[in-house]
Amino acid sequence: MAKYIFILGRIPKISQAEIFSLLGQKNQIEIQGADFVLGNSSETPEKLISSLGGTIKIAQFLKNIDSLDQLTADWWQNIMPQNTSKKINFAFSLYNDTPANFAKIKKIALSVKKNLSFKASVRLVTGRQAQLSSVIVAKNKLLNNELIIIRHQTKYLLGITQAIQDFDRYSQRDIGRPERDDKSGLLPPKLAKIMINLAGPDRNKTLLDPFCGSGTVLQEAAILDFKKIYGTDISREAIVSCQKNLSWFNKQFKFKTQYQLKQTTVEKLSQVIPRASIDLIVTEPFMGDSRQIKNTDDPKILSNISQNLQRLYLSAFTEFKKILRSGGQVIFIFPIFQLGQQPISTLNLSAIKKLGFVPKLILGADSFLIYSRPDQKVQRQITAWKI
Repeated sequence: MAKYIFILGRIPKISQAEIFSLLGQKNQIEIQGADFVLGNSSETPEKLISSLGGTIKIAQFLKNIDSLDQLTADWWQNIMPQNTSKKINFAFSLYNDTPANFAKIKKIALSVKKNLSFKASVRLVTGRQAQLSSVIVAKNKLLNNELIIIRHQTKYLLGITQAIQDFDRYSQRDIGRPERDDKSGLLPPKLAKIMINLAGPDRNKTLLDPFCGSGTVLQEAAILDFKKIYGTDISREAIVSCQKNLSWFNKQFKFKTQYQLKQTTVEKLSQVIPRASIDLIVTEPFMGDSRQIKNTDDPKILSNISQNLQRLYLSAFTEFKKILRSGGQVIFIFPIFQLGQQPISTLNLSAIKKLGFVPKLILGADSFLIYSRPDQKVQRQITAWKI
């Protein structure tokens, strides 16, 4: 089993929760930092990065050091691949440290460059920030040549980047699809994958998205090799779009997942989905008219929208209880409307608990995860449940 450093994405807590859920056993996680996780896995870095939605880099852990004085040019040079080409690119990323220490490491890197320059043309790749993006790593061919340096408490963790998030393929799976639904909201493929992974690593489950829209959750479940998936939606147009996208997606990525799509309201879900037949429900539901929500600052209007959505969601969970197998899980997004300092929630926690659903522990607590961007009016509250 290898030891890896996972560099986390824009919302580290969500990325951490995904890693904890996917790696499973607690003893596989050694350190949980502010923007990284140190953990153990028998999978390759390439396999791990393709399975995770919230991790942007994976580095092979090398060692701990107590001080940057222990980071020498000779050691750095020796961990670099024995490159026989006439051109060498290398780099480093520093996390959680000072500009002064960044300058100190850069000075060491320039010594490495000088040592190697008699063998080949050597370029030290740097960026505007102390951490290089996955785009810079990819475009400069820095895999196995980027040193990761993380300050954590009184030590430094060192690793070498072996895999990065495939930003081109995520873009292809998002804006490259034949059909997109701008009206009902756009669930990012990375977030869809994270939500699926919050249920754990088992891919032998039957998965349902009861608000499937254009099929983002379903496509990510397919690429994760789920054996059987269902999608339902109230809109005939959505079902047609989802079918087009999945057909296109299959041509691009050749998945083996069996899927079925059906048009129905969520209130009649148990009439088209066999009872006790679903293991996992993952969905971003209808979250209100996005244009109306965007254009109003009236708390009464938003409260009315919230109350209507609460009724819809309670009906959905009532149907979920009928079609889920014993021990089934639900990963569900509840929108939170931000109006100044007064958030308006759509989660009726007590009512859902009365149906028999129990909040699933996320990172050791039953608090839910918030996915949002600065100044965004609607936040996504990611919740996990067991029945």
